Amino acid sequence: MSDFEWYMPQDELSVHVGINHRIGLIYKQGMVPSLIRLGKKHTRLFWKECGFTYYNPRPGTKIRFGNARWNPELNCYCYPSRKYLIPMKFNDPKIYGIVVEGVPKPEKPKKSKKKST
Repeated sequence: MSDFEWYMPQDELSVHVGINHRIGLIYKQGMVPSLIRLGKKHTRLFWKECGFTYYNPRPGTKIRFGNARWNPELNCYCYPSRKYLIPMKFNDPKIYGIVVEGVPKPEKPKKSKKKST
């Protein structure tokens, strides 16, 4: 089975699929996604896919469809993935397209075995 190839021009067809593809690559590397950054054009396309005709909805606005959810604790929109909510940064001037940043997966604490007497 070969890996699915994704190319930059396809991001303009579906920003959600582009994000999901990059998240999958992060997980394959044994990492956890920590931040999704979208450039100006892809921010507009993302919100259009979510059903908004204008640029960015106000903080806390309920999304009609799509995967962005407002997180009041982080005070930003987040993208749900597996068991994580990934914060999103829109209109990033340093980015053209889509970037998903990752961090090493946190170590699970080892369970100590108790000896029975």
